[in-house]
Amino acid sequence: MIARLRRLRCRRPRPSDEDGFTTVEVLVAFGIAAAATVMAFQIAGTAAGAVKAIEASRVAADEAEGVVLRRLAAGPLRPGLLQGAFSDGTPWTLSITDLRPVLGLGRVPPLWQVRVSRGGAGVPLYATLIPEKPR
Repeated sequence: MIARLRRLRCRRPRPSDEDGFTTVEVLVAFGIAAAATVMAFQIAGTAAGAVKAIEASRVAADEAEGVVLRRLAAGPLRPGLLQGAFSDGTPWTLSITDLRPVLGLGRVPPLWQVRVSRGGAGVPLYATLIPEKPR
């Protein structure tokens, strides 16, 4: 019995008994890593596109506010439409409306609704209310 235990202890490990990964396991690990890398690049691309869209919206809103400020600097407001183009060539429309009739206000100074939208009509890029100072 003792001789048998000595033989078991001294026995060299066979190649199949060695620790390590098989070729298939390594290929599966590389496949998983490649899939994770592809997903990370897709997420980064989507995030970069969203950041560009947000920046473009911010620039458009800033330019629309500039349109309103230039109009206010030109003199008293009057109802009507003005048109122009942003720095990127996109057309804008400035709409000025007196809200007194809509709100049922009679003998008060005008309350101007000022809206800048892209193109002719649509969702405003910038909108505000401006009360006219009493004379």
